[in-house]
Amino acid sequence: MMLEQSLTRRSFVKVAGATAALAGMSALAGCAGGGEQGNTDSADSGNEASEAKYDNTVSGEVENLNVVLLGKDSKIAAIICALKSGYYEQEKLNINTQTVSGGFPEAMPALSNGTADVLPFGAIPTCTYVGQGDDLVIFGGTVANGSECVTLVENKDKYKTPEDFRGKRIGCFRMETGHMVTKSWLRENGIEDGKDVEFVLLESSAAEVAAVENGELDMCFVNSGYGYVAAQGGKCAVAFRPNELVGREFPCCRQSTNRTAFEEKRSALIKFEIANLRALYDIENDHAGTIAKIVEYSGQPEEYIENITYGKGDYVAAMKFEMDPYTDDVKAFYGNMVDNGDIEDTDKDLIDAHLDATIYKAALDALIERGENKAFYEDLLKVYEKRNTLGA
Repeated sequence: MMLEQSLTRRSFVKVAGATAALAGMSALAGCAGGGEQGNTDSADSGNEASEAKYDNTVSGEVENLNVVLLGKDSKIAAIICALKSGYYEQEKLNINTQTVSGGFPEAMPALSNGTADVLPFGAIPTCTYVGQGDDLVIFGGTVANGSECVTLVENKDKYKTPEDFRGKRIGCFRMETGHMVTKSWLRENGIEDGKDVEFVLLESSAAEVAAVENGELDMCFVNSGYGYVAAQGGKCAVAFRPNELVGREFPCCRQSTNRTAFEEKRSALIKFEIANLRALYDIENDHAGTIAKIVEYSGQPEEYIENITYGKGDYVAAMKFEMDPYTDDVKAFYGNMVDNGDIEDTDKDLIDAHLDATIYKAALDALIERGENKAFYEDLLKVYEKRNTLGA
């Protein structure tokens, strides 16, 4: 099957249902305790334009936020960490989580109709719904990169240049971002899908890996540590991670909200990001504590958790945990989806009104003002300034 049809909202619901099992197979990521304590009554955005446009006052009252989850997926490491460390409570935020069993076809309507305020998964689903006219806002990040290409062990060093992909059959599934980034990179270098290379749509990572092992595919794109799982069978290995191949990071799962929550629950959303950023500090600075907590949370073996969270030995963890909205990169990715034929509306600027960097910036400013772990958050601010010229 050629990956040529546009990803309309209707077709999205159909194909995404087939990939819902991926959430259960995704690697789990950890969290660690510690970090700064306390609360703030205000968060200064530090940006005069943002201050004029938005009120970044953080309420001293307890507020509520409804978050829809797709299971205990590794990509929500910061949320798991913040929950287990009590950071939301410390920020006077009550998080109501709802875990759906139907994957994105169930989660996206909940976000659109306001049943849920935040969905911390999926760049592709949110971009798809925006392209179909839904008023959603991407305001933060969950994971960057988070994709691996799996091939037979004997072929793992073969794919370095665009020409190496000519004539190959490549497995993919809809909700995985790495194949879309690679597909765009190949097209930009003269390798066209349907002419020089064939992308084959399958229903899950497991089905893709089985097809590679059986010789039906030359390689396949998998998500969230499934490359580690695939390598355990002995026949397959990770050939590359798309961000390394194309020479740039790309947004994987984003944090999305609906317009009503964006306008009416701004204080709660800033608190949400403050807690998540505190959790991110723990994840990056306490590996042992992170591994121990996620093992307790998930029931998964410690060896597995260590590999998919931080990497170990020859295995490089594909995911980069980050809260930055990466608005410039999201726009570029949206353009990739348009060029790939996955969004019918060809207006690449449509996404601009659905990108926000001010909530994340307000959270960063609040943490820098507090002073604890200030250098860590100042480094994140430098990254923010490079990657968010849009939505600011």
